[in-house]
Amino acid sequence: MVDRLLACLLVDRIGGLTVPFDILAEFIPTKDRGRYLLLIEYYWTAGSMLVPIIAYYTIELADSWRLFVAVCAIPCIISLFAGMMYVPESPRWLILKGRNEEALDILRKAALMNGKDPRELFPQGCYICNEEAEEGSSCMDLFQPKWKRITLLLFVVWAGFALCYYGTIMTVTRIFNESNGDDDDDLGKATFDYSAIFISSSAEVIGTAIAIALVDRIGRIQTTVGAYVCGGVSLFALCFVADHSGRTELVVLSFAARVCEMVGSCTLWIVTAEIFSTDIRSTGHSATNAVARLGGFCSPYLVGNTSFRAIAFVMLVAHLVVAFCASRLPETKGVELGRANTREQEERYEPTCTELI
Repeated sequence: MVDRLLACLLVDRIGGLTVPFDILAEFIPTKDRGRYLLLIEYYWTAGSMLVPIIAYYTIELADSWRLFVAVCAIPCIISLFAGMMYVPESPRWLILKGRNEEALDILRKAALMNGKDPRELFPQGCYICNEEAEEGSSCMDLFQPKWKRITLLLFVVWAGFALCYYGTIMTVTRIFNESNGDDDDDLGKATFDYSAIFISSSAEVIGTAIAIALVDRIGRIQTTVGAYVCGGVSLFALCFVADHSGRTELVVLSFAARVCEMVGSCTLWIVTAEIFSTDIRSTGHSATNAVARLGGFCSPYLVGNTSFRAIAFVMLVAHLVVAFCASRLPETKGVELGRANTREQEERYEPTCTELI
């Protein structure tokens, strides 16, 4: 069935991605953090552009959606071993746990890689801070008074982000289904305009570039809100003309929709990593990523079994809800990690040792 192919194309960001992303955020100075966190999104974009190419050779030519899934799993396996070998522990987390010497070892290696003298920056026997060891964090800490409002807002935004992002991808895939909507049990009979899907995927290159240009100028929150409002309008227009417009118009609208989705999604990743403090950052980011799966699970049912006009209205409302909830989040531009929540600023000390590198 075509619905099964749409589900196959829902290639997900694995849950483990939040941890190395947050660790990278901790190593980057505040003034450069947004730009560099967005630059790595180009690797995600490259993966998105490879999906229709892989699909063409495995589904269209080899007539095997199972082969498609297997090939798409290979990068996940490579990432697993690369992460185990090369991703260091968070120095901030080690400091909060009282493991000062382990944190110093990591910082010295980072300083050496950056061409600086680790013995000068971190001489033998130095202490970065005198924080006492803390208990491990849990998901329940996200619902403490100081984090409850932020957590609930992020849960709604992340669930909506997954619905909007994957729903847009799957809507574009369905629109460029050239089998005229035939719902056949034989998946091999479904034919897609792979070049149009590839063009829409390449929109993420432009989306990332726009995000890089805006996050340190107008701020993270305004960029996110504007992206989701524009994305909702673009997808609404795409769905409304899907049945009676030419290929060029559909490609342009799908391109615009995916540009907006990329701007909103990659900026949201930055905001989430920057809002939470060290002791709860990975827990909070992973929890929001888990909630996003709920929105992702709904995408195939919404897109695969609904008229385009119904999709248009539902997705427009979803985008507006995400934009509204995102507008209620604190701005993190130019703010030290974990300090954006003003109620939290005076309650905790955040080690700033990684700014030295």
